[in-house]
Amino acid sequence: MKDYKRLAYWEEIDEESKEWFYANERKHSQRSPGSADKEQIIPEDLNDVGDNTRVPWVALPDINVPWKEIHAEAIHLLETECFSLHRANSGGGWLSLCVHGMSSVHTNCPEDYGMPDEAEHELSDWTDISKFTPITKEWMQDEMLYENFSRVRFMALLPGGWIRPHQDRERMTGLGATNVAINNPDGCKLVIQDYGTMPFEPGLAMKINTGHYHAVWNRSEEPRIHMIFDGGPTDDFKRIVNKNYAKMFDI
Repeated sequence: MKDYKRLAYWEEIDEESKEWFYANERKHSQRSPGSADKEQIIPEDLNDVGDNTRVPWVALPDINVPWKEIHAEAIHLLETECFSLHRANSGGGWLSLCVHGMSSVHTNCPEDYGMPDEAEHELSDWTDISKFTPITKEWMQDEMLYENFSRVRFMALLPGGWIRPHQDRERMTGLGATNVAINNPDGCKLVIQDYGTMPFEPGLAMKINTGHYHAVWNRSEEPRIHMIFDGGPTDDFKRIVNKNYAKMFDI
């Protein structure tokens, strides 16, 4: 096992977060993701599902991801210490790096840097780090089905790393950013309160409702690498979301 601890120092997972994790990671056997929506939304309007659903996630297996090649690029950047510590007060061993955005190190929302929200759209571009990720960049441009990108990040969770239970927003309806698993080591889980462990696997893209409380704990011996996409998805992307949402209800 490589010494990933040299990349960042953090405290071990606290007992409260550990107890929350144990209590929620197996709840998928009791409640299905689709049970969050009292009324099944027939996806006629392309924005209906993304804006209104209460389901915790929608899996998007239609999105083709060359995850092995992207993983190789990301791991090289991680091991050469290009990543920055991400939200140190939110857990431990969590690092990030922008391929597209205001800069490679501006991995949070603009308000965290004292900037207005519109700054992200106005200032976002391919960062200096993108020249080291040619496969990732080509895939994003050719296959990711986004009209435009704002903040696109590699998110690394080191072995033993954890993200405490939190909400990204108070609103419980609507799907947030697209989360793509570049790898997902055995022993690393993203857990959503009342719904259990998300069924991530390498190369699988997901839309996540981050209004639900969620947490991550990497109990494996390798870094977990995901990508998070903010920007403007195309209508074709929205159709994929709606189609896979409908499959959850057999509609």
